[in-house]
Amino acid sequence: MIEVSAGVIYDEEGRVLLCQRGEGRANAHLWEFPGGKREDGESAADCLVRELQEELSLPVTDVEARLVSEWNGITFTFLSAKTAAQPVLTEHEAACFVHPGELLRYDLCPADVHAARFIALSHVKHIFWDFDGTLMDSYPAMVRAFVAAAADFGIAVTPERTLNLMKNCLTHCCRVIGEENNLDAGELVRTFRRHEQEELRRGLPLLPGMENALRTLHRLGVKHYVATHRDLVCRDLLEQAGVLSLFDGFVTEEARLPRKPAPDILLHLMAEHGLDPAECLMVGDRPLDTESGRNAGTLSALLDPENRFPDAVCDVHVASADKLLLHMMQWTKTKKYAMMVDSLSGSNL
Repeated sequence: MIEVSAGVIYDEEGRVLLCQRGEGRANAHLWEFPGGKREDGESAADCLVRELQEELSLPVTDVEARLVSEWNGITFTFLSAKTAAQPVLTEHEAACFVHPGELLRYDLCPADVHAARFIALSHVKHIFWDFDGTLMDSYPAMVRAFVAAAADFGIAVTPERTLNLMKNCLTHCCRVIGEENNLDAGELVRTFRRHEQEELRRGLPLLPGMENALRTLHRLGVKHYVATHRDLVCRDLLEQAGVLSLFDGFVTEEARLPRKPAPDILLHLMAEHGLDPAECLMVGDRPLDTESGRNAGTLSALLDPENRFPDAVCDVHVASADKLLLHMMQWTKTKKYAMMVDSLSGSNL
């Protein structure tokens, strides 16, 4: 089996080196973490040091293996290292140092995408959370409210169909059912809201694994924000769930900002709190949430337990809050992180 060492090389500003492969090579013009094939009897670290010197005349220190993965029958060991020098190009077309949060914006070699995702997520300092279906398991209550509202007009609609339509958005659900039954969608929305208020008075549960993810990331210094078109009742519901104190900011319906996938909610939060988009992650349960993150220049994660949106364009597609947490912690190999990963043993990446 071919074994390759790939270097995630940090400069003195914490940026990561990417190199663009030259014409006539496999994956020509794509970007990669530099490195090369291991020779007989050579360790992964020794291989990386040699390859960087041969190809880039680049000295490195603090070489440490972080991640092993396979691609097309080749075993890749990704190692972190530091340098205070600049690469000298002999085989590559170009090279640049980029913020870790911007790695996924580059057209990377396929074997490097997996590691780049973990690296980018490990540098996230701020998370924007959608509310319904992302933080809170609100869809069962919303579906019950909609089925009851439709029944008020003599309309029978199944919970399954209601959920499918709502996963687009509430407006879409009301418009479709209204058009099919010659009913004004606005009337259906207003009736739904009355039934929904009855449901919300009972409170809502957090999604499975969400409290652990929120608290773990908060302990690690990550700040949480809510980015939703629901009104300020979301604060009351988070307080009932015991996690309101974990959040540093909110943008709700009262702000009257354009709806997702427009980026305005996220741009507002970043401006208000002075945040760098490269250090931010938008998490939602629908493609319009992740699209809003991409439109705002942040990383995006789709929380999709039922895999309803397998073709959604996003940086991370996971089935649960636990899986998202594991992705965010995978690159940083310290005892503190390792203990938290061990507490989630049994989860697959």
